[in-house]
Amino acid sequence: GRSAAPRGSAAAGGSPAAGGSSASGGSSASGGSSASGGGSSTFGSSSAFGSSGASGGGSSASGGSGASGGSSASGGSSSSPWVNPESNVTEAIEANGKFFTMGSPQDEAGRSDNETQHTVTFSYNFLMGKYPVTQELYQVVMGSNPSPSPGGKEKHPVERVTWYDAIVFCNRLSMLEGLAPVYTINNSTDPSDWGPVPTSRDTAWDAVTADWVADGYRLPTEAEWEYACRAGTTTAYHTGDSVTGATGWYSCGSTQVVGQKAANNWDLYDMHGNVWEWVWDWYNVYSTVPGAGNNPRGPNTGTQRVRRGGSWSLAAQYMRSAFRNYADPFPNSNGLGSTGIGFRVVRTD
Repeated sequence: GRSAAPRGSAAAGGSPAAGGSSASGGSSASGGSSASGGGSSTFGSSSAFGSSGASGGGSSASGGSGASGGSSASGGSSSSPWVNPESNVTEAIEANGKFFTMGSPQDEAGRSDNETQHTVTFSYNFLMGKYPVTQELYQVVMGSNPSPSPGGKEKHPVERVTWYDAIVFCNRLSMLEGLAPVYTINNSTDPSDWGPVPTSRDTAWDAVTADWVADGYRLPTEAEWEYACRAGTTTAYHTGDSVTGATGWYSCGSTQVVGQKAANNWDLYDMHGNVWEWVWDWYNVYSTVPGAGNNPRGPNTGTQRVRRGGSWSLAAQYMRSAFRNYADPFPNSNGLGSTGIGFRVVRTD
């Protein structure tokens, strides 16, 4: 049911995935000050949408199916210009030299036991997508749309995206914009060299590496996601101690147009609900190793990847800023990504 604990959550009794040290780490924090953040958008419109996006960024690569990593850098036609949908907007997040308390206090309502509080610090700034990746943007970049009943839902977040799909998308979008791709598989940053996106666990894809100084698109780390979601707050939600139908999309039957609820303090929309959002990290309990909270990027190995933010099908407690969940990086037994899972992108600034 909609109010049931999602798969993989501590509330549902899911066991942690094997392997590695924590997704973030560090010792339990005193409540230090978090950063001010949220700059103006780096490109595109900062409004919740207009009509079509601006053209730009040169011409796209030759077409091909977005479902396959063996297709081109773009799903678009080679004769068509790259058109950057207006939903592709990023906000500047000031993080360099900042720290925040990640996790939740013992008395937070709905808390899971994998949310141990600890201090996280950053030594860089980053840009984060103002919205989760929309169906229109995914279609342009990948040449396909895995979402159920996609017709007329261009401004809805894409869903049924696997973690493997998401890293292909990131590198393709980077290539379209002339940026340095972040992810490498089998010594290549070009998804056309990676072969088809796996439909089951794949050792080579699980061994993907990230160039953390590249200027291309990538998934946020789990720590970056929570830092940006909180946007300087320390409460259960960036809206305070509770979230309502006016401030988040939950228990609402389906995905909704992005950008319709109030943004957080740093002008990021849909951080509570609408779709789960994949992050980079393998799942495990947070580490207590000294220094593990400095620019944390999660364990080196694992079996499931973390997702954050809750989704349209779940109850409000799963939208909390600190709530952690995880899932396999590959499709389910039906060959599809799970309903309600999408993602948003970041870039190192």
